[in-house]
Amino acid sequence: MRKTLFALFVLIAGTVQAQESKFTIVGEFECDSLRFSSAVVKTVFLTQYVGDELITLDSANVENGKFRFTGNVPDKLDVYDITGFDNGGIQIFLEEGDITITQLDARFPTASRIGGTPANEVYQEYKDINSRAIKEGTKRMKDFINKLPEDVANDPKKHMEQQSSVFYSNNLYTKIAIIDFVYKNIDSPVALYIIKYSLFPMFTPKVIERQFLRSVPDHLHSHHMYKEVMNQIRAAELKVGNIAPDITGFTTDGKEVSLSDLKGKYVLLDFWASWCAPCRREFPFIKEALSYSEKNDKFIVLSYSIDSKEKDWKNCIEKNSLTHNNWLHISALKGWNSEAAKLFNVEGVPYTVLLSPQGRVIAFELRGEAMVKKIKNIIDGVEKYE
Repeated sequence: MRKTLFALFVLIAGTVQAQESKFTIVGEFECDSLRFSSAVVKTVFLTQYVGDELITLDSANVENGKFRFTGNVPDKLDVYDITGFDNGGIQIFLEEGDITITQLDARFPTASRIGGTPANEVYQEYKDINSRAIKEGTKRMKDFINKLPEDVANDPKKHMEQQSSVFYSNNLYTKIAIIDFVYKNIDSPVALYIIKYSLFPMFTPKVIERQFLRSVPDHLHSHHMYKEVMNQIRAAELKVGNIAPDITGFTTDGKEVSLSDLKGKYVLLDFWASWCAPCRREFPFIKEALSYSEKNDKFIVLSYSIDSKEKDWKNCIEKNSLTHNNWLHISALKGWNSEAAKLFNVEGVPYTVLLSPQGRVIAFELRGEAMVKKIKNIIDGVEKYE
C-alpha cells in the first residue's frame, strides 16, 4: 500500500507541475467484442507500470464505440497503457495534444493505430516497421520453402537446416531497419524506448553505449529511460574499476536519496536486512569505520535494506543505534525484488561495495576488520582512488 500511495503521489506531483499542458486521448472501436469471450468492452483504463506494479490512473466508459480521457500532462514523457481487454493493451506516450487511437479491434488491441502527437506518431512508425518486417520475413520464408527440392522439403532435418539461413537473414533485415529508424529519430524519447526494449537484447552493453547512447542528444540525458539503460550497461559490466549503477531509495522519513547524490565522497554501499544475523554482526565494524570519518567528512555509509516491512526496518535501526551523521539508510521495501539489489547482483546479505568519489568500484564484499582497515587507509591518505 505504501508503494502504491507513493507512486500515485509522484504521478500527481508531476501532473501538478505541468498544469498548463493538457492531453486528450480519443479512441474509437471498429470491433468492441473481446477475443476470449462474447462480452464487449464497456470500460477502459489509463494505466502505468511503476516498478513492477500496475497503477490505474483513470477510467473511461465506452459509449457508442468511443471513449475519451483528458487530463494534465505529467512532467516526464513516458509510456502508458490503455487496458480493459483480454488480449493485451495499447501503449501510448502521454504528451500534450490530442492523441488518437483508431482501427481499434478489442480482440487485438495492440494492432490499433496511434497518432496525433509527435512521440505517438514516431512510435506508430516504429510499429509499422515491425509489422512490415514480419510480413516480409514471412513471405521470404514461404518463397524459400516453395523453392526447396522435394527430397529436402520432405525431410524435417534438412528442411530445418535450410530454413535457418532465412531465419538469420530475417533477423538481420529487422535489426538494420530498427537501427536506421533509431538514428533517424535519435532526438525523440521514443528512441530511448526502442534502445531499451528492442536493441539492448540484440547487442552487447558496450555496443549499446558506444554506438547508440553516445548519439543521444544532451537534452535527453536527464530522461529516466536514458538513466535506466545506462544502469543496465553498468550492471552488466560491474567490476572493480568501473562506474557503478546509480540506485535510489527512500530514507526512514520518506526523503529520496540516490547514490549519485553522494558523488565526491567515498561510499560504502551496504546491502542488509533486519532479519539477517550476519548483517547485525557487521554493525560494530561499520560503527568503527565511521569513527574515523570524524577526521574526514569524505566517507559515508549508504545502507540499503532489502526489507519489505517498514516497521521491521525502522525498529532494527533504532534498536541497534545505527545512526551517525555519515550513515544514511534507504530502502524501497521490496525485499529481493528491489531494483538496486538486482543492479548490483546481490544474491545474499550482507553485501558491500566500496566506491570511489567518482563512483568507481574499489572493492566488493569487504567485511569486519578488513573493511575497517581499508576505510582507515583511505581516510589517512594511505590509499587514494579517483
